[in-house]
Amino acid sequence: MPVKNQPKSGRPAFLDRLNEAYGFRRKNLVVLTGDTYGLFWSPARQAFVSLEQLVFAELGSKFNAVRMDIASGLSFPDKRTEAEVFRVCESKDGVFIPSHRIKSLRRMLESSTHNPLQALVLLQGIGEAFQRVRSLEPELRPLCAVLQFSGALFPTGNFDRLSELDRQRLVYFLNWMSGPDFQGSPELVLLVNHTKAEINPKILALPNVAHLEISLPTRAERAHFVDHFVKNHTTPRIAGGRKAFVEDTAGLTLSDLDDLLRVAEATGKRITRDQVVGEVNRIVQTQLGEIVRVKYPTQTRADIIGNHETTRIFGELFQRCEDVETAVPAFIVSGPNGSGKTFQLECFAADSGRVVIELSGIRGSYFGETDRFFELLRWHLLTLGKILILVDEAHTAFGSIHGGSTHQTEKRLAGNVIKMMSDSRFFGKVVWGLMTSRPDLLDPDIKSRAPVQVPIFDPEGEVRQAFLAEMLDRKNIAVPESQWPDLMARTAYYSARDYRNLTTEILAQRRHRPELTPLDVLSGWSASRSITKQRELQSLIAARHCSYPALLPERYRSLGDAEMVQRIEAMRHLH
Repeated sequence: MPVKNQPKSGRPAFLDRLNEAYGFRRKNLVVLTGDTYGLFWSPARQAFVSLEQLVFAELGSKFNAVRMDIASGLSFPDKRTEAEVFRVCESKDGVFIPSHRIKSLRRMLESSTHNPLQALVLLQGIGEAFQRVRSLEPELRPLCAVLQFSGALFPTGNFDRLSELDRQRLVYFLNWMSGPDFQGSPELVLLVNHTKAEINPKILALPNVAHLEISLPTRAERAHFVDHFVKNHTTPRIAGGRKAFVEDTAGLTLSDLDDLLRVAEATGKRITRDQVVGEVNRIVQTQLGEIVRVKYPTQTRADIIGNHETTRIFGELFQRCEDVETAVPAFIVSGPNGSGKTFQLECFAADSGRVVIELSGIRGSYFGETDRFFELLRWHLLTLGKILILVDEAHTAFGSIHGGSTHQTEKRLAGNVIKMMSDSRFFGKVVWGLMTSRPDLLDPDIKSRAPVQVPIFDPEGEVRQAFLAEMLDRKNIAVPESQWPDLMARTAYYSARDYRNLTTEILAQRRHRPELTPLDVLSGWSASRSITKQRELQSLIAARHCSYPALLPERYRSLGDAEMVQRIEAMRHLH
């Protein structure tokens, strides 16, 4: 269950959700994931502190807290808590603790370092001591154990895939947590890990467990943090102002904001928007890998040349996605390679105020890690505002859940994509733009969640000349009227990308010979014809996957479905 970080009171809201799970739903084993490395406002300390410090500060008056991780063993946040735990465990009269008993317990604590199974045994013993003493001291504060990096302590996997030590720890912990003594006690165990997918699912299946996902900081929380920083430090120089900085840092933790502000304070340099966007990408790629890139496009629909009917349809499509009632979760943009699919979608994303997330290479890069990847992706999506997810060559990006030869992990990958597209929480907020030259190869379940299919074809006839004329005009490249027929004849097979490459070639050669015309350049250079037949096949397939007949080139409008299928099959046999 995703949680907001901070209600109006200033207390991080996941603590209220923790109180609800523990106090009302009787869940005394709680898994905390999400923003576990961030900073949080602590009303008790009147400062921003780490998650662990927050738990100790805000729960310290109600619990005796103990900390554990796989390397450090057991430790206490302060001497007061340590003394109370020693008293509960080793005092027979509730007051006096023999010195030899203190030394014995300290030796056990020290030996728990680098020995997580022994630490678990000791922790359970401490918990049982609290249960025994509580019968004599009803007001005794319960034990709260914070197990950091619990994915390393209880890694995911079936018993037969775990090492012997991992299996022993997991079985011991399951026995303890599922036992009636613990389930009926007020003791609380918090498993802290960045992602839920890294924690063994057998723990998550226990009846007394609750999962709380801590979201990335909201806009209000980021503004609060910046205000607090400015109040206690030299005011940093921020290009665009503090408000723009708060908006652009969506997707960063408060720790990341702290780094940016402290560097700016130390160096005296201005924080630029490019620097903030670069930091967002660095953090996202650190967690999700190089296959994810966050972009804030600057081009708009005014930069699109030609394609007027397609532009109109895209405009209406993005407009309807502003309303949850009319939004589509995904749409398919098909057409031959080099037709300008990515550029046009980024233009409309910028116009509609959407952040662009590009996914590429996910199928190969995350073989075996799909659950963790999609957990983190969904977590980031909840914070980044309105989003357009672009998937290039989508037919190769995801496996099929129906293919008999598809590996189980790839089926899970496709299943996670379908699940995210179907999540009503994201309707209007997140739109998937599936770009492909082969929409016929997309999984049927993915295609069924994309009710709009927009093909982009190469411009033809007079539209093609107008397209090239405008492209050249924007680069101040003049073409004599007499040369147009020859120019169009020589470039009849050119795609939009080929025309952009031609423009680049003209500008490059004119640096040395400014008098050259486009025809002069074409006498010594031309775009490759190597994929002409493949592009024709891709155009036919795009025509068959078209939601708007008005977008079809004239040569396809008279074709019936059967004839189109026949042509497609004939061309496939040629390749």
